Amino acid sequence: MDMMTLTDLRKSVRNFTNKPIDAEKRSEIENIFKECKRIDKSIDTEIIFVEKENLPKGLSEIGGYKGFFVDAPYYIMIFSEMKKGFIENAGYLGENIILNMTNMDIDSCWLTLKEDEVMKSAELGMRIVGLIAVGYGERVKKTTALKNMFSKNIDIGLEAPNPGTDNEMRMDILDMVFKNEYGNRMDLDFLNNSGLADGLYAARRAPSALNQQPWRFIIDNDELILLVKESEYTNEYEAKISAGAAMFNFAAVIGERMFVVEWELGCTEKEYNIPEDCHVIAHCRI
Repeated sequence: MDMMTLTDLRKSVRNFTNKPIDAEKRSEIENIFKECKRIDKSIDTEIIFVEKENLPKGLSEIGGYKGFFVDAPYYIMIFSEMKKGFIENAGYLGENIILNMTNMDIDSCWLTLKEDEVMKSAELGMRIVGLIAVGYGERVKKTTALKNMFSKNIDIGLEAPNPGTDNEMRMDILDMVFKNEYGNRMDLDFLNNSGLADGLYAARRAPSALNQQPWRFIIDNDELILLVKESEYTNEYEAKISAGAAMFNFAAVIGERMFVVEWELGCTEKEYNIPEDCHVIAHCRI
């Protein structure tokens, strides 16, 4: 499947069955780790795929989905050294793995980690920076309530992933993409004609804590700037993991259709009239 389709199909599943992943697919997942793209290759990272019973003791106390630990048959743990951009880098490579697993019909869900555990002193060396629940999601019969004379639910007999994913409601693309400076509304025809629209739609499909969708983009001639908008409901760690995932989605779709995207972490020289509750994460040439 192409990357645009995978970003659309990818769901955050929080109810898993006990169905095992066969040895061949597990081996394929581990091979994906070796080829996984990163924002910054100089950041030392390690990725470990473990079964539920081998998950390190106490990890459920520092990880979960906004405090609720998701029970799954497998987990992917991402470890990293603490360097500039290490959280965004983990989000980038983790989303790479997730989209590849989506192509294998394997479900997943990013789990929130306690920010203070991730941001501990650099003297502690490698630390866990990402946690992903993995397996096969529960499937339920989909019913639709039809307004009929008996006011009954009509079972349409279709099976679908268990509801409760965070990909259903999305902001309008023109509410998060601006021209030349923050707040200056972008022209949708320009996005479509330039070929950037699909990459930005894919970025918008990235996961975010409580579906806050913190990403904002500024297109300045041949440069794209990614910002995140602060929220009382999410912290710095959650915003940066989400930003890394959005960066990968954009790079994956544009890279498949137009050109290789090289994100550069950090600010640009221009100010772009950015409000106080937003800050620049990265930028790239387009």
